[in-house]
Amino acid sequence: MIDMAARLALRAYPPSFRERYGCELEALVEDTGARPSVVADLLVGALRAWLHPVMPDQSAERHRRRMQASVATTWVTWCAALYVLPIVNFILSEEPWPTPDLVRRLLDVAEYAMYGAGLILLVGALALLVESSRVGDWTAWRPLVILIPTLPTWLIAPLLLAFASIDPISYWVGALAVLGPAAFLITVAVTPAVVVTRCRPSAKVLRLLALSGVAVAFAVTTTGIACVAALIRSTPDAAQLVTMPILAVTVAASAAALVSSGRGAKAALHREHPVDLDADV
Repeated sequence: MIDMAARLALRAYPPSFRERYGCELEALVEDTGARPSVVADLLVGALRAWLHPVMPDQSAERHRRRMQASVATTWVTWCAALYVLPIVNFILSEEPWPTPDLVRRLLDVAEYAMYGAGLILLVGALALLVESSRVGDWTAWRPLVILIPTLPTWLIAPLLLAFASIDPISYWVGALAVLGPAAFLITVAVTPAVVVTRCRPSAKVLRLLALSGVAVAFAVTTTGIACVAALIRSTPDAAQLVTMPILAVTVAASAAALVSSGRGAKAALHREHPVDLDADV
C-alpha cells in the first residue's frame, strides 16, 4: 500500500498527467516502496509536469489543455505581482531619498492596471462558476477547501503581532503571524490555478478566459516595469540585497505572463479545429 505522503505526491501531478500515467506511476511506487527519496522524486516530477504539461495528440484537446495551462499560469503571475506592489510601496515609504515623479506615476498606473485585471479575472471566475452551477459538477472546485484553514491565520495576524511582545512566546507568535498569512497568500495563488486545470469548461468560456489573460498579462508586465524602475532608481546600493529577490519575482512574473498568455490566445484564436470535440454553441 502507498502511504499518505506518496499518495499526496501523486495527487500533486496535473490531471492531464494522471489521466495518461497515473495508474502506471502508482503501480511503480507500490513496487519500489514509498521511501522519502521516492516521495521527493515524485514532488520534483510533479513540478516538472506543471511547468511542461502533457498535451494529448488530438488537436482539439491539445488546444483546450494549452488554454487551461495559460489561464492557470496567468492567475499565479497576477497574484505574484499583486503581492509585490505593497512591498515596493513600503520600501519606498521608508527610504530617505525622494521617489522620482515618473517612477511614482508608473507605480500608480501599475496599481490601477492590477485592479482592472482583477475585475477581468473576477468576470472569468463568475463565468466559470455559472457554468459549473449549470452542469452540476463541483468536484473540480474541491481544492478551494484548503483556503478554509489558512484564512483565519490571515485574519488574526494583526492580533498576533500586537501580542508578539509578550515573552517567552513572542518569537513563536511573531513567526505564526508572518507564516500564517504567507501560507494563505500562497494558497490563494495555487488553488484557483488547480481548479482551472481540473475543470472542463465549454469552448466559449475557455476562449473568454484565455483571451482575457492577455489583458492580465499587460497589467502584470506594467507592474513589473514599474517595480523594477522604482527599486533601481530609488534604492541605494546597500539595499540592493533586499530588493534583488523582489526584482527577480517581478521580472519572472512578467515574462511568464507574456509567454503563457500569448500561447493561450493563439490556441483560443485557432479555428481550424474546434476547441473541444463536443458541439458547443
